[in-house]
Amino acid sequence: MKKNTLKIEPRYIIDSSGNRKEVILDISTFEKMLEYLEDSYFAKEAEQILKEEDFVDFEEANKDIVKK
Repeated sequence: MKKNTLKIEPRYIIDSSGNRKEVILDISTFEKMLEYLEDSYFAKEAEQILKEEDFVDFEEANKDIVKK
């Protein structure tokens, strides 16, 4: 499986003391980061639901439906 890597090249806005205050990313990088974060969030939510809920295997449920 190919691992997705994201090359991030941030630019920084600094204050008069040289402290980093803000970061600038190109829009493509920003959108990819958002997509990754959303995917990670939904994967974590799905894992939590699977731990908490009782689910029936699709094949088993399908067999039960066909029997009826």
